[in-house]
Amino acid sequence: MFGLGLIELPGTGHSPTPTPSENAATPTQGTTPTATPTQGTAPTQPVETPTQAATPAQAAATPTQAAVTPADGVVNPKLDTAVYCLSVGEGSSTLFCSGTTAVLIDGGDALTSSYVVGFLKSLGIRRLQLVVATHYDSDHISGLVGALSAFVVDEVWGPNYVGTTKTYNSFAEMIRKRRIPWTYVSDGQTWSGDGCTVTVLASAVPEDLREGEEDESYDETGADTSLAIKVTLDKASILVMGDAGAARERALVKQGKIEEYDIFLVNHHGSRYSNTAELLRAAKPEFAIISVGANEYGHPTKECIDRLAESGAKIYRTDLQGTITLAIADGNVLPDKAALTDPYEAAGDGGTQRVEHPDDVAFILNGNSMVYHRPDCKSVAGEMHRNWFYFYGTAEEAEALGYRPCGSCLGGK
Repeated sequence: MFGLGLIELPGTGHSPTPTPSENAATPTQGTTPTATPTQGTAPTQPVETPTQAATPAQAAATPTQAAVTPADGVVNPKLDTAVYCLSVGEGSSTLFCSGTTAVLIDGGDALTSSYVVGFLKSLGIRRLQLVVATHYDSDHISGLVGALSAFVVDEVWGPNYVGTTKTYNSFAEMIRKRRIPWTYVSDGQTWSGDGCTVTVLASAVPEDLREGEEDESYDETGADTSLAIKVTLDKASILVMGDAGAARERALVKQGKIEEYDIFLVNHHGSRYSNTAELLRAAKPEFAIISVGANEYGHPTKECIDRLAESGAKIYRTDLQGTITLAIADGNVLPDKAALTDPYEAAGDGGTQRVEHPDDVAFILNGNSMVYHRPDCKSVAGEMHRNWFYFYGTAEEAEALGYRPCGSCLGGK
């Protein structure tokens, strides 16, 4: 099964802009949820600059913080203790639930934003106690804009740099509009909720961001744009590192920060430049989940899958299996699907592939013709192409993205 591919859409982050919106919110640095205003947490009234000495990236951002007391009356129902790795195509979005706590790390791309919001609402979620952006690439934060709009959010975490895209501006503007506390996190920072703990293992980013660079030229400190995070649910541990590369992985291993993990959310959608043998030997994950969709990079690569298979991890792929749910009970991980017997399975040469469309897909978008179809339309029924995309929103939302209805199945012109 395919998710979404890579197409250029207005406002999805593919068109860079020189600087963030002047009115966009930018975070304080290194605060903790329990800190007092003098320690760096935003007071109830906006402030002009943070109390800490600014780093180069922070000085450029001129951070402000517009905090508001969380709406304590909004309480989630009791949620199953589980990890949900959502099927968001060539992006990433993971939900962590325990008790009444819901934590969302990354939100996928714009085309699946409505799916992310709908999935959370289907669980009865009304409030996100913590939202984390591992980094500010559009395939990780576009869907967060929708989540920030749809739910009460207590706090946002992110790495200490300023994005240069329309998507980042939308993300920052939504935080400002909703007056949500936003923090540039630091190493060792910890957040705790009802049966859930989130700890930052690494937060440093290079001063000169090298967007899109896929090699091992980062220095030995492991400077990278993606946060490295440990999540604990019940007695199970999960490693989340966004699009981290080999240098960051090796630096964390060398520093002794990588322990054994039950679940590993595979770095950078299965890139050959991530998921090193050193990391996997230290982490020894029992379960490895690759969040991936149709893409031009060859993700997940055979090199990555070879290393995962050699580590003994049970491998899952969202492009082939859809959303992956791993329930946790007494520290035991209970997946809703069997691990792949052939994790090397791929879509082939970019042609069509016979598939069973997910039941909750509203439309299928054709990225070439810019036409949207019903899933049972004779033009797309039972097939997916690398230029076709699942869409979970309304017809109006599809048209707002520039698509027009199919003349055959939807009566369009």
